[in-house]
Amino acid sequence: MKAQLDGRVIKAVASKFFVDTRDGVKVCFARKRLKSDGSIFVGDYVSVARDRDSFVIEVVKPRKNSLIRPYVSNIDICFIVIAYEPQPDYLLVDKIIVNCHEQGIIPILICNKCDVAKLDLSEYSDVVKYIYCSAETFAGIDEIAGLSKGRTICFAGQSAVGKSSIINAILGSKVLETGELAKKIKRGKNTTRRTEILSLDDGTYLVDTCGFSMLEAIDIEPENLRIYFDDLEEFRPECRFNTCTHIDEPDCAVKAHIGNGIGVGRYERYKTLYYELKERKENKYQ
Repeated sequence: MKAQLDGRVIKAVASKFFVDTRDGVKVCFARKRLKSDGSIFVGDYVSVARDRDSFVIEVVKPRKNSLIRPYVSNIDICFIVIAYEPQPDYLLVDKIIVNCHEQGIIPILICNKCDVAKLDLSEYSDVVKYIYCSAETFAGIDEIAGLSKGRTICFAGQSAVGKSSIINAILGSKVLETGELAKKIKRGKNTTRRTEILSLDDGTYLVDTCGFSMLEAIDIEPENLRIYFDDLEEFRPECRFNTCTHIDEPDCAVKAHIGNGIGVGRYERYKTLYYELKERKENKYQ
């Protein structure tokens, strides 16, 4: 029987998987049966064995969670990064928060570039922890690094909000390529072209995720959406109906607290997401 090494996939390029093991990073290929069973995600815990002049992945261990766009697994915390510019997409933020709760991931909101301008995040006071930081002045970086220690951390958000810059600030060096904000259209150039986990000596894994829409897809029933909005659900016991969706039902206590305990924007985005899920469900069965 071949001796196996346990490790973690920290990067995937084409058919090659880079696995972090106690004997260093091994470049591995996957057994055909694993390819047929499903993709191997960056973040997967695996067992590898030597096969002639190369290493192969023999076993992919069960995941505690997995995300798409891009494909990563076994995440502990998702830092959702926004900034005053580009203009924050709070609907995207709320979608990410919902997906994090559904996947058992801790969401934490980061407002970067606070040395230039601070966003009003009071709507999220009873929703998630949030941190003001600056990758330029290092404000808030120690707090982010402290929360990251020994965990697998995923960064998500719009392009040009500074995800890679924050990781570089945590590491204290320019490890990840960073992009500049397009001057005319004020949209970021996507400089992260692959998913990669940076393994640190203290057991921390940092994931830099590509693109704008990390975790955007949500696959839950529309009537269950309320469960993932803690600030709304807090007032559900006061509703006439225990199954109140806070949309059309009479005597809905949530509506009575909009602007007084529940942010107006949060509720409007809840409705938007509810109708998106409802429409998707209806189209699915047509």
